[in-house]
Amino acid sequence: MPRCALSGPWLLISALSHTGAILDMTLIANVQSPSHSSFYLSCVMGERDVSYLHIERDNKIVMTHPNTRFQSYRNRSNEVQARGFSMADLVGILYCLGKTQTEQARVVYVHNSRNAHLVPLKVTQTVSLADSVTFSAKVLQEKKTDVMWKRNGSYFQTTVRSEVKDELFALTLPDVGLSENGVYSATFMGDSPLSSAFYRLIVRGCPAKKWGPSCEKDCPDCSNGGVCHDRVGVCICPPGFMGTRCEKACREGRFGRNCQEQCNSDQGCKGLNFCLPDPYGCSCAAGWSGSQCSEACPLGSYGADCALECHCQNGGTCNRFSGCVCPSGWHGEHCEKSDRTPQIISLETELEFNLGSEPVISCITTGNPPSVRDSVELRKADGTVLTSIKAIMETEKTTYEFLVPMLTMADTGLWECRVSTSVGQDNRRVRVSVKVPPVPLSPPRLLAKQSRKLVVSPVDGFCGDGPITAIKLLYKPKNSTSPWSSIVVDNSENITLMNLRPVTAYLVRVQLTRPGDKGEGAMGPQAVMVTECPEPTAQPVIESWSIEGKNTLYVNWNLPNHDELADGFIVRLLDSAKMLVREINITSMLVHAARIPNLEFNKEYGLEVLVYHCTGLGPPSDLYRVMVNSKGPSSPRSLSAEPFPDTTIKLSWQIPEYPNGGITKYIVELQQLGGSSEPQWVDTDSGGETVKIIRGLNASTWYQFRVRANSHVPGEWSEPVKAETLGDGEAGPRVFGALGK
Repeated sequence: MPRCALSGPWLLISALSHTGAILDMTLIANVQSPSHSSFYLSCVMGERDVSYLHIERDNKIVMTHPNTRFQSYRNRSNEVQARGFSMADLVGILYCLGKTQTEQARVVYVHNSRNAHLVPLKVTQTVSLADSVTFSAKVLQEKKTDVMWKRNGSYFQTTVRSEVKDELFALTLPDVGLSENGVYSATFMGDSPLSSAFYRLIVRGCPAKKWGPSCEKDCPDCSNGGVCHDRVGVCICPPGFMGTRCEKACREGRFGRNCQEQCNSDQGCKGLNFCLPDPYGCSCAAGWSGSQCSEACPLGSYGADCALECHCQNGGTCNRFSGCVCPSGWHGEHCEKSDRTPQIISLETELEFNLGSEPVISCITTGNPPSVRDSVELRKADGTVLTSIKAIMETEKTTYEFLVPMLTMADTGLWECRVSTSVGQDNRRVRVSVKVPPVPLSPPRLLAKQSRKLVVSPVDGFCGDGPITAIKLLYKPKNSTSPWSSIVVDNSENITLMNLRPVTAYLVRVQLTRPGDKGEGAMGPQAVMVTECPEPTAQPVIESWSIEGKNTLYVNWNLPNHDELADGFIVRLLDSAKMLVREINITSMLVHAARIPNLEFNKEYGLEVLVYHCTGLGPPSDLYRVMVNSKGPSSPRSLSAEPFPDTTIKLSWQIPEYPNGGITKYIVELQQLGGSSEPQWVDTDSGGETVKIIRGLNASTWYQFRVRANSHVPGEWSEPVKAETLGDGEAGPRVFGALGK
């Protein structure tokens, strides 16, 4: 959503500090699945305001059969699953796209075919600028050919068969740059691309332990295999760890930024591959390794992919999920810190507050000797130091509370709690996000109105931050000094205001609320909405209807028990689906009849009459069914006869005004006058001809002609015309018009 306009110094600081966050999103594949039919992908978001979450295939580099299609299911508001994979589906690149109202992220997963001839030892690798990286492909089905390497679908390099060592093909890239980012594949020459080993290389945009637009900032010390994000400088923690530096281990079987999600299997996260936003990539959960994430870490190893070593000191023991488990009196990653050293044991990793609020932040410490109030401080993002307003001492810990002055946008960033005693010190950071309460960008929209109610769309868009937890619609008569009335709803669906006054202007505006203290934004712009006149209640009664002429409907009605204000009548014609075909407005209450011309033949109409007042409609009359029956086309127009030499007459005419179903041909009738001869008939070749030449007539003889059109039935005859054929030696034509009746 757009940011709200802020006054003073907030405007510039807001633009500079809104750098975006890394969404808490995890894409999980059950790689231990025995068959394609039981394989699934699950995408989980830890955010509260998920607006979009979907799993898709990326066919740009690895293209599969176009008819294969898995199905996605939304299990809950923050999780979507993909199932129903075919064997052909299970190779290539898939991804999950997730969005909130302010951020979006794309998490990528690369799946290798079970029938591949080569398999990667490690599918995804993350390196920094100028690092080197090696891809290794293990031979599953040996072939006496070289191996071709591709990058993003294009040829990159060839490894000859003689370079194979221990059934492994290898490709090493020294001094990598951003151009080396992408998907790599290793394929035996002549093999199908789908039998390749696929890899994904993620190159951080900075050298190791650096981040920022110019890579000038130092990364935090990300513990337990965490990866420093090169753009925002936060640690992306492996599945099974949390904290600003990934220093905390989750309980076994849990994952997510705050360890809030749990693997459903009885065996915890065994057999599951976890993919996180770049630059982390994919790995097994803590405690597991192998291509199917089903191999427990060997003694002395722990963490995601069992990639870390414990090196426990002071009697600590290695746990394959969390690392060193320290004996009493010691703590730290390797049990190297004495418990006498002060330690911050509880501080949220992320906090969110609203602009202008004055929150209280708690920091809990332990240590021996215990800390005192002056030895604990909270440092804001700009370096300002806050001292605690309250200390709550318990047997093993002390809780310090800090009252934060009214927050501005400049307060967004990393804050730090520090504790210091005579035997040492500790610190822990928390990311504070200052959110702008939402304000509608435009007035509410009027969707429908009646005499005593208004239907309103409250919000089309807003500035500030979501999610929206409450929508307050305020309204009052425009020319009234009464206070605002209000309706509060928890979603943006249309709102109906009831029990209003007829023909009254109301002021209507909206106020939005997001979570947290001071989350209610300012009132948005107001709209003026006017209720209608009272709707009529009288119901007309159709007395009769008839067809006049060819296709004109005449209808008349009465209005019993009419003693209320009204402006006129609406006469409606409806089709068989009760959709409006024609509508006539009768602007006088004294007129109780109407004519509707130009109806279609052989079509059934519905007929009803309503009373209206202003724009309000009363109840319709009972519906009548009417139909205009067709007797064929109307008569052709402007028939003329023109004599030509050789006893020939040229007839011409114009098409009928009402074709009534489409003309298939014309029928010409001719009869010699002055005798007892019978009429004769001649047809045109098609319905498009409007000229007919009549040959072989008697010389110097009068004839009478007329024409009619034919559709599915014969139509009406035209007015007759007469013409005299030319005698011998006559050259000039004589033209005759229609006969009088």
